[in-house]
Amino acid sequence: MFSKLNMKYHDMQEDITKLKEELENLVDATAAIDETLGEDGALKLFMTEAMISVSDDTATSYVEQLQEEKQNELDEKRDKLEEMEGQMRDLKSYLYAKFGSSINLEEQ
Repeated sequence: MFSKLNMKYHDMQEDITKLKEELENLVDATAAIDETLGEDGALKLFMTEAMISVSDDTATSYVEQLQEEKQNELDEKRDKLEEMEGQMRDLKSYLYAKFGSSINLEEQ
């Protein structure tokens, strides 16, 4: 049980790292949209396999929506990670009480 939880914990940490990178990219996208203000008035928004011309306001609101979704997902994963940490602490206490120093559950 502990090893499965530990694996999920590490997977969740990787997911959180990826989400943070995606959020940073969205912040950069917002900055890029702001930099293009006043040029030709239209931006190309890449959606799935097509490029669509959109206004600055549409692009900005789209990126803000994506940021909000990613932030919500990040918050949920952080909450789950904290919950896992608590479960792992409880399991560690139980296992160390039962097996003493004959097991090692600490990260290397």
